[in-house]
Amino acid sequence: MRMRANYILVDPEPWTEQKLGTLVLPDGAKNKFARGVVEAKGPGLFLPNGDQPPIEVEVGDHVLYFKAAAVPLIFEGKDVHIVQEREILAILEPGDFGNIGD
Repeated sequence: MRMRANYILVDPEPWTEQKLGTLVLPDGAKNKFARGVVEAKGPGLFLPNGDQPPIEVEVGDHVLYFKAAAVPLIFEGKDVHIVQEREILAILEPGDFGNIGD
């Protein structure tokens, strides 16, 4: 699947504990946020002046994003989410959620 504009294909990862690594999830956060691995991304949106800045995340990045903004679908037999770049809150670093990136 080739993504267009500022859309990103994310393979969601399940939440396993309330506290993982250095991040602590407040009550109810698992219903509002999701985390996953970027599988594909578009080239970015064109600005009114014609520039097209690239999307900041890279394929393979672990990200935290708004769950409600994700479009769930099944691609090649796997549950995935499509989100716009603006819905990604953070690129997670190793240790943020236990063994991410290890």
